[in-house]
Amino acid sequence: MKCSDFFLCGADMGLERHDVCADKPMVLAIGVFDGVHLGHRKLLDEAVRLAQELNAVPAALTFDPHPRSVLFPETPTQLLMELQDRLRLLVESGMAMTAVAEFTREFAATEPEVFLDGLFRQIPQLAGIVVGSCWRFGARGTGNVELLGRYAAGHGLQLRAVPELQIGTEVVSASTIRRLIAEGKLDEAAELLGRSYTLAGQVSSGYGIAGSKLDCPTANIVCQAGVLPPNGVYAGWIECNKGSFAAAVNIGVAPTYDRSADKVRRIEAHLLDFNGNLYDQRVKLTLGRYLRAEQRFDCEENLKKQIACDVENIRRWAAENMR
Repeated sequence: MKCSDFFLCGADMGLERHDVCADKPMVLAIGVFDGVHLGHRKLLDEAVRLAQELNAVPAALTFDPHPRSVLFPETPTQLLMELQDRLRLLVESGMAMTAVAEFTREFAATEPEVFLDGLFRQIPQLAGIVVGSCWRFGARGTGNVELLGRYAAGHGLQLRAVPELQIGTEVVSASTIRRLIAEGKLDEAAELLGRSYTLAGQVSSGYGIAGSKLDCPTANIVCQAGVLPPNGVYAGWIECNKGSFAAAVNIGVAPTYDRSADKVRRIEAHLLDFNGNLYDQRVKLTLGRYLRAEQRFDCEENLKKQIACDVENIRRWAAENMR
């Protein structure tokens, strides 16, 4: 397999940085980086420091699809964010360039030394590598930090292996954050992420009920990635092309109206003080406080009263929490 089959230089959100790579040494941070959480930020900060020491360019190599989804397709990993958002956050974390390796079963069978030889050939100015201390790579996961250290020493590379970050009793990892969100522990997830949890998606048509019958138009947000917390009503905010707006967010199956046997979970967000059309637009939803459980109402009038109460609670929350 050719190196170019799995290492795609220049996948940096459209920014042309090949001239930067050609003129200066490079320090490469390697990982999946799903969520770009505080543990990842610790690793990326180390890459920036090493790049400064070596007068080099800091870059990040990530993988897509997620390796576990390829190796264990029966239990695919639910990503915290789409690839484009991951790349954006890597750049915001100090990476001058990003690259994406397509993870396939063929790639998974690559021996560790072959993978490293490919990197070295593809980036002849490679001066340093930064990984997590528990990182495993190559066929059967036989590559580890010890093997990488021997390879680095033999090729004149600087290696930094960054220990896992622990906050309280939790090791900061994407899998831990996924679990916390699924359990509805948004504050704990935000602590490990270093920011409030967000979902990105496209606005599409929903049930068509809230606007016509309830005087509460909502945006039905379809996400390709992201973990949903338990069903219920949440305070949050939406970022769109018209700005940021506080939002009442319902995650669930709209039990007052949808009584079918096949329940499909949806994200419906009512933007406060918003006028306009968001259909087919990409928006970012930040989830804040859990307000109440999703419930079925016996009549629309009672549902309207509850929505009005929810909106007032969200206004108070937004006044204290929206940036």
